[in-house]
Amino acid sequence: MLKNVLLMVFTSILLLTGCEDKKPALVSRTQISMGTFATISLDKKDMMHIQQGFQHLQDLESILSSYQKDADVYQLNQKKQFTSNPTLRDILNKSKAYYSQTQGYFDITIGSITKELYHFGEDEKIPTKEEISTAKLGIEKIHIQKEIITLDRTITVDLGGIGKGYSVDSLSTYYHTLGIKKGQIALSGDIRCLDRCSIGLQDPYNETNILTTLHAKIPDLSISTSGTYRRFIQSKAHHHLINPKNKSQGNAFVSVTILTQGDNTLCDVMATAISTMPKALALAFVKSQNDFGYILITPQNEVIKGNLEKFVSHSQFEKQEFPHSDTRVNNK
Repeated sequence: MLKNVLLMVFTSILLLTGCEDKKPALVSRTQISMGTFATISLDKKDMMHIQQGFQHLQDLESILSSYQKDADVYQLNQKKQFTSNPTLRDILNKSKAYYSQTQGYFDITIGSITKELYHFGEDEKIPTKEEISTAKLGIEKIHIQKEIITLDRTITVDLGGIGKGYSVDSLSTYYHTLGIKKGQIALSGDIRCLDRCSIGLQDPYNETNILTTLHAKIPDLSISTSGTYRRFIQSKAHHHLINPKNKSQGNAFVSVTILTQGDNTLCDVMATAISTMPKALALAFVKSQNDFGYILITPQNEVIKGNLEKFVSHSQFEKQEFPHSDTRVNNK
């Protein structure tokens, strides 16, 4: 598990490059949290709250983890019924809502494949085609009645596509209640700039290169990136971003970056869902959305971006205009 974590931190496709306007440097600390490296950066006068932030993330992990045996989600998956707390009910209800919003492409019952068959992050293996075809999914098989949550016997929940973004939002809210307005939270590919900052987006085809640098125009910039080339078993063909409709790996994009203001949960979910959509459907979907900007990179090394201007300015890609409402760049 730690080997995977180290791999992720050195291949992270979002790099915080600092605050805007040459503001004083922030104090940063990094710890392992939620299976990856978490970095919290705050103003020097607020640095005593950094450790409280890591504790906040640990408290959330004790609820949302499907790996920790004493965590609520792990217990729910094992027992199929659990007396929940408000946090677990909230994230499950949000997951159900996002299932509808993404036309079913965000589906936390994908755990019946990712957790029960591939065992991502554990004793990983490649399942047979028959095992995959007979795996049972269905968001309607999660039942929430007051404090009691019940799963159908064949269902396993995986919050990997929402948990980190949800946790970044929760920590950001906590810091705002303390009056902290300067800082950054980075949890793998999920980042929140509490004020304004710059973020480097790595080129997935050459991870030593920065594809572009995004400069926040707004406070509370939220950004999330999902990639098909970072987490896989044996080969990139067996990556972790699986289309719940046909139970096969998404292959339209190698990297999906979503950004908005003050909503990492939305960014995390949309990056996950769009990564699994067929290309034509994904492009139609992002063009229909006004709440977030996007940067999509295809296996042909084409960059498709749109709706960025109200959230960020950015350094130039190698520009090539295409006759669409979004902007496309070919990096060949």
